[in-house]
Amino acid sequence: MELVVIVGLAMLVGAGAGWLVSARCHQRRRAELVHFAQAWEYARYAGYVSAHRYPNGTGAPFLR
Repeated sequence: MELVVIVGLAMLVGAGAGWLVSARCHQRRRAELVHFAQAWEYARYAGYVSAHRYPNGTGAPFLR
């Protein structure tokens, strides 16, 4: 009977540890995806800004 309780507790502890590792990996993957999405949006914004910038030597003199 005591052996069954010990084995049961070991299984619960193992399942809990597995769940924690899985949750941590999922959290890390989500953070990587968010970082990639932010970098992608910034690259798109920088491309838009550079494509719509006035050429050098045009516009008002105080803006050159």
